[in-house]
Amino acid sequence: MTDRVTDRPPPPVPEQLLRHLAVHRDAARTEVDRLTAELTDARQQLDRLETTHQTLLEVTGTADEPPRPAGPPLPPAYQDILGVLADHPAGLRPKDIALALNLPATSKNTVEGVRAKLKRLIGRDLATEPEPGLFTIKPSNT
Repeated sequence: MTDRVTDRPPPPVPEQLLRHLAVHRDAARTEVDRLTAELTDARQQLDRLETTHQTLLEVTGTADEPPRPAGPPLPPAYQDILGVLADHPAGLRPKDIALALNLPATSKNTVEGVRAKLKRLIGRDLATEPEPGLFTIKPSNT
């Protein structure tokens, strides 16, 4: 026994729909080509900028210096923490940093928030943890 629905061919696709899809396909292809050309131009400019940067480093004699970590500027809370650490080269614990920033150091959430920020600063190579729980600013960042 066969199912009569599956024996029938699918209905024809309306010509108007096919033309509409072809127009959108062609427009998408044109946009991809335009964006590809822009990307190629941007890559060429980046290559020129990198060459210029390297040349300037060599001319100024700073080519051997390690590059500074690039990234977005730090939020004010992180800048404040680095400022406190800069004033205490021997290092501080998160609770002491919270006190220095006039934060409620008796709140566990506040102290843990400061600790989390310190760990992120370590990840950005701006602070160190010479011993567990003691944080210092990186010497090159003072």
